[in-house]
Amino acid sequence: MIRIRKILKSLLLLGIIGLVAFSVTNAFFSDTETSKDNLFQAGEFDLGIDNHSYYNGVLNPETTWRVDYNIEDAPPRQFFNFLDLKPGDWGEDTISFHVQNEAWLCADVKLTSDDDNGINEPEGLDGDTTGGVGEGELADVVKFYWWADDGDNVFEICERTDDPELEVVDCQNEVLLPAGPLGNLKVGESATIALADSQANIWGGTNGLPADEVKFVGKAWCFGDTKFEPYIQDGGNQQSGPDDRPVTCDGSQLDNQTQTDGFTLDIAFRAVQKRHNEGFLCNPPEVTVTPRPTEVACIPGYATGVASSAQGLRKNGTAVLLDRSDPTDALGAPQSTGTPSDTPVVAGSFFSLGFGTGNVGGGNIVLTFANPIVDLAGFDFRVFEVTGGTYPDEKIKVEASQNGVNFFDVTPIATRDQFMDLGTSGLAWASHLRITDQSDKSLFELTADAYDLDGVQTFCGTVPFD
Repeated sequence: MIRIRKILKSLLLLGIIGLVAFSVTNAFFSDTETSKDNLFQAGEFDLGIDNHSYYNGVLNPETTWRVDYNIEDAPPRQFFNFLDLKPGDWGEDTISFHVQNEAWLCADVKLTSDDDNGINEPEGLDGDTTGGVGEGELADVVKFYWWADDGDNVFEICERTDDPELEVVDCQNEVLLPAGPLGNLKVGESATIALADSQANIWGGTNGLPADEVKFVGKAWCFGDTKFEPYIQDGGNQQSGPDDRPVTCDGSQLDNQTQTDGFTLDIAFRAVQKRHNEGFLCNPPEVTVTPRPTEVACIPGYATGVASSAQGLRKNGTAVLLDRSDPTDALGAPQSTGTPSDTPVVAGSFFSLGFGTGNVGGGNIVLTFANPIVDLAGFDFRVFEVTGGTYPDEKIKVEASQNGVNFFDVTPIATRDQFMDLGTSGLAWASHLRITDQSDKSLFELTADAYDLDGVQTFCGTVPFD
């Protein structure tokens, strides 16, 4: 009996071992790794702006604020809110921009009203006879300046050297932007300025506004006659206060015609993502802005006026010679013949654009045409450059405009005496050409002064358009 029990126990034990062995032989090596909570989420893209505003040298709290991503929310942020202007008043703002991703940045300024709020006795005695909506004079005498700033409240340029053998390095001129009285705009008209788009960046380079890096624009205004004299670049953000005035203002020559007048404006800054948007332009060509003339009586001619000029320097950092510094020398018929090397060079007959602080990109001039250039089949105009003897190629960028504010590319690079087609700009006609030096400074000797503009010939001008 005992033996039978031992046998049964042995069989039971073998059965258990067999079950265990069976369970092991039916298992596979394995491992599981789980990636949880996978997510697609749109990145943040929001433009933040802050503003430090001084009115007659005193910080103005009403127009000053720290970085805000919703400046139109109630109460809206305002760059201007001055209700008791007097001749000689002036102001300065330093505006900063903040983005979380690379962006293009544009500025739009729109004059929304320019009213004469009745004519009081002093106004009438000084000859004001136009009272009412849209008849104000104030917008014509408050002058504005805008520039690419480094955050220190003043406009700065590099210090020049009198040593022709010494080239200035490690210095960046701040860029003065198109400006003037707001009265240059009609009520309801906007002016758009590219701060950073695919063709230009006022802070230097060709990229957009970098992520998480603050950029600054300075703004100054004066109610009266003004001088805007730059300071010497100090190389950094020194947080200069209002004692370092960017503008001097004199209202002593104004009469009473602006009394009680008022004007309003909207200032908008547009940020657009840079990624997948490499060709963005703040001022894209408007091909159909004006119908193409079907029958045009061609009036050939030359540039007749200078809207503005900003001359650069010689390669060694010194000023361009005086007999090459009169922008009106680029008007009328050229003295050069259009051959590759013009000899002899006629002194005092051309305007040298000058180099900038970078290797490429220098001075510029905006020419006007009493008979606007019309885009017809073939070439529409030609630029003339003066070169005495064998010399590296001097190059320019040429842009066209119908109002002197919004410019469109004719060509990014033109060499010496080149024929051009206005049609590449997308415009049917143009009354302004902006010509900017694009010569490679490294190729030239130290006293070189970049592209020497002798004239612009038009092949088919017409009567001015309304």
